[in-house]
Parts: sequence; structure tokens; C-alpha cells
Amino acid sequence: MRSEIICPSLRLRAYRAEDVDPLYEAVVESVSEVAPYETWCHPSYTREEAAEYVGWWIKARERKVAFYYAIEDLASGRFLGSCGVSDYSGEHRHAMLGYWVRTSATGRGVATAAARLVIAAAFEDLDLLRVSIGVPVANEASHRVAAKLGAVREGVLRQELVLPGGPSDVVLYGLLRDEFRRV
Repeated sequence: MRSEIICPSLRLRAYRAEDVDPLYEAVVESVSEVAPYETWCHPSYTREEAAEYVGWWIKARERKVAFYYAIEDLASGRFLGSCGVSDYSGEHRHAMLGYWVRTSATGRGVATAAARLVIAAAFEDLDLLRVSIGVPVANEASHRVAAKLGAVREGVLRQELVLPGGPSDVVLYGLLRDEFRRV
């Protein structure tokens, strides 16, 4: 999958080692909004954990099992969050979309714009038939992003994730290649 995607306001690029500090700063700023829905994010998040996060996505891309991007503001270069696909199956031609945006950049369409770019690249570069999105039931912001993408709510996976607050049901959304082209 391509290593960089650019639109008028955003640059999405494959993670690099120099993303550790910008990622760490974004997570520290956003921990109260992100931590309830992500097991890797917590109030005592460290720079070392940020280095592990970045390294994990770099290695996953090399192994061709996941393709995540650092989201940057195109004008300033400021790190805004992360978006990509994981659980990639070339055999079955599907992957799972994930995204998060730092608190100071929420409410401006960053997650939706980044997700659209990633989905378009994944359908084209990986020849996917389907992109899934799993959203914890309480994560209203992520439900709004899935709806704006035109994803179809397919059902609820009971106690699919164990989040910091305990087991969580997850709403499964699906977006098929042909549906995405109509959006």
C-alpha cells in the first residue's frame, strides 16, 4: 500500500521513527478522550510506549499485515492522529479500519477525511472487497465517522473488546468497494 496520501489539508504517511515525540505529545493531550476506547492508551502513557506503538506499525507495514498512517496537517506538519487498516487478508480481500484524532483537532472532519483517503487507497492498492469498522457502543464520535463514510451498520458483537472500563459490545460496520464508490 502506498506510503503517503495527500489531500488539500492533510498528509497521511507511513509511520517513521521520528514520529515518537509528536505521537507522545498527541496521546498525552488526548488521553481522557482516547483511553476509554483503546487499550494501548492510558493516563500514565510513556514515551517508551509511543516508541513501541510507532515501531509496531512500521513492522506491521513491512510484514504487510497492517498499513497505518500518521495524520499531519498539510500546512503546519502538526501530528493530528492516526488512521489505517489492520487485520488485512489478501486471501479474503478485507481489512479493518481504525482511526483516532488528537483532542485539539476533533470536530473538524479530520478523522472522516483521513478515513476516506485510507479506504480509497486500500480498495485500490490492496484490491479489497470490504473494509470493516468496529466501534465500541459508547464511542459516539466514531459512530458519526462511520456514518459519514457511508458504512452500513451490520450488527453488534457482544463483549468483543475488553476496554479499560470492562467488556464492551462493538458495533460492526461494513463498507463494500461498490458502496464506497457511490459515496
